[in-house]
Amino acid sequence: MYDDLKENIILLMQHPIARRPISNLSDEEREKASDLLNYLSTLSVDENYTLLDYIQMARLEYALGELEYRTTNDAEKVIRHFRTALQYLEKGGFDLSINKWTELVSLRTKEDTE
Repeated sequence: MYDDLKENIILLMQHPIARRPISNLSDEEREKASDLLNYLSTLSVDENYTLLDYIQMARLEYALGELEYRTTNDAEKVIRHFRTALQYLEKGGFDLSINKWTELVSLRTKEDTE
């Protein structure tokens, strides 16, 4: 399985998605990218994720969400990918709560007034 993962990572690195925005890809390139990303996300499932692994999975899910948005009208799939990306970011240590936002804004305003 590890060789399969490495091979698909190499394929992804050689794919135009690694060099161009998704909006500039052809339909065929988007379809191939979607297949690769979906396959990589299924191979990457591990019970022993590190914080970095969660961030990497968030990147895969975000790219899948963007691809779904550009290629389908399936809003549920798009939302599912973006929500999963956000959940992985939170598991990876990013606090996306409003409380954290207000805390950081108040710190910044304190710095500006000093």
